[in-house]
Order: sequence, then C-alpha cells, then structure tokens
Amino acid sequence: MDIKQVIKEIGRGKLHARHLDEETAAALYGAILRDEVDDLSLGAILIALRIKGEGEEELLGFYRGLEAFLPQWPALPNTLIIPSYNGARRQANMTPLLALLLHKCGVNIFLHGVHNDPTRITSAAILAAMGINPAGDTAESHQQLLETGFSFMTIDTLCPPLAKQLDLRWHLGLRNSAHTLAKLISPFVAQAGVRLTSVSHPEYLPKVTQFFRDIQAKALVSNGCEGEVYLNPQRPSVVHYVDTEANETLEILARGVAAQTPLAANKEIETTIVWMQAVLDKHIPIPLPLREQMICCLTVCGRFSSQRDADLWLTEQGY
Repeated sequence: MDIKQVIKEIGRGKLHARHLDEETAAALYGAILRDEVDDLSLGAILIALRIKGEGEEELLGFYRGLEAFLPQWPALPNTLIIPSYNGARRQANMTPLLALLLHKCGVNIFLHGVHNDPTRITSAAILAAMGINPAGDTAESHQQLLETGFSFMTIDTLCPPLAKQLDLRWHLGLRNSAHTLAKLISPFVAQAGVRLTSVSHPEYLPKVTQFFRDIQAKALVSNGCEGEVYLNPQRPSVVHYVDTEANETLEILARGVAAQTPLAANKEIETTIVWMQAVLDKHIPIPLPLREQMICCLTVCGRFSSQRDADLWLTEQGY
C-alpha cells in the first residue's frame, strides 16, 4: 500500500480531501492495527481523518479491516451489545444502570468500554466499585454470557490493537476514528444480537444507520448523553431502529420529555451507585427517557413482541 498516496488523498483539508474506497480503507486500517504504519504517517492519517470526517465507504472499510481482530461468537437470543467509551463529564453516568436494568428484565447484556479515563467517570470504574469486574479474556466473557446473561469487557482485552488506537488520544490530544469504530463493534457475528449506539454529531446519524444496514446488523441509534448511549434525561432524543429483516430504518421513539424524577446529585462514583441502587430496588422511579429507551431495547431484542407489551410488563414489575 502506498501510504503517501493515501495521505495525499485524505489530507487536503475538509473541502478538497477525497474519501477512500472501501477496499483501500479496509487495507489501510488492517495495516494500522498490525502496526505496519510508521508513527509519523499514522499521526498524519489520524489528523486528516479527524479534519475531513469518515465517508460511508471508509467507515465500512475500516470496520472490515477491524473484523479480523474481533471474536465471532454465534448468535445468542435476546442479546444487546452496549458500548461505553466516554463516561461522565457533568452528570452521572447511567450506562451501567441501563445495562443492569435490562439484564434484570431478561436481556442478555454484553457491555464493553474503556478501562480508564483520567478526565471522566467510566462505566468500568462504577462497576468495579459495585464489585463487577471485567472478564479476563474473551473465553471467560463468552462463558459468563452463557451462564449468567451478563458480561463486561474492557477494550484492551476485547481488541488490544483498537485499544492502542484509542489511547493515541492522550498523545495527540484529539479523538480519532477508533472512537467511532469502538461504538459499532460486536463480539458476535454481524447478524447476531442488537447493537445499541449513539452519535454526537447530526451528520453521523445517516452514516451510522447506513453502516448497520451495510453489514446487516440490527441496531438502535440515537443522540446519546455526553457520548454515552443512554438518552439524556434532561434532553432526550429520537431513537432510530435499523431493522435489517425489513430492510428499513424506523423512528421507534419520538423525542420525549425531560425526567421529572430525582437524578443523582452529582457524577461522583459513590453518589451514582447509591442513586442507581435506589432505582434498581424500585425506591426511585426510572427516569422516563431511560425507561422509554428500555422499552425499545426490550422490544427489538425479542423480549416482547411490542413496545406496549414491554411497557405493561415494566409497570407490573413496579418500574
């Protein structure tokens, strides 16, 4: 591969740069993950992509290059794949709560994310404080899912080469394409389970929904909260469902209203856990946007045949 030519194509700035085709993008990202690109060229590539943004073919190609580094577990019914790569900056991180509530409601949960972020409160830190530790390897994680229906893995265990790309953020001072890709991956074969993901910028919504259609993967896509996948309790967003069986993308949840129930007083781990436990124990209602998101998840994962059935069941359970 001619790395200089790649940089020439993508490095002409936001207005004049050209997107790579799928085949070139796959070869490029595979070479990056195999450490076949020198540091100077890698820095130029990552900054160029940051400036121009990934095209649809590029995103698909990068994922194709990444697939060889991921497990390919067989399908497991009623499974939701949840990424957690941003953490809490201003308000409590609710990703662990969403995952634990859905698991309590009978959904198999595979949660993956960063091990540490010195600037934010990660899901890994919250779970560790609750005594829930990440799986030591992919075999252990798969066994946990089969036996308990819940597993958490850090990206440095799930996919070390991708974790290395994520960590370049601390050297370059900027996020890179790995942060987009990490939220799209799954340890299962492409058609298995449902992937929960979020976008931070409006222009990524059509790219991400098209990506899931291209790889034939079911997914729920929304604007998340501070980069996490749960709906912002103060400014909930629309939820889109990529239904690969019907070959269409549906708006299955309209923009809702802000939570009227008590939220955690701050983002600190101890405060978050006390509040989370009160919600799990039904002492405090689930914030409405999170409950509506749960209904979507319970339905598309196959736990219930309709959102109405899921809503009624949650009410019967005291949620």
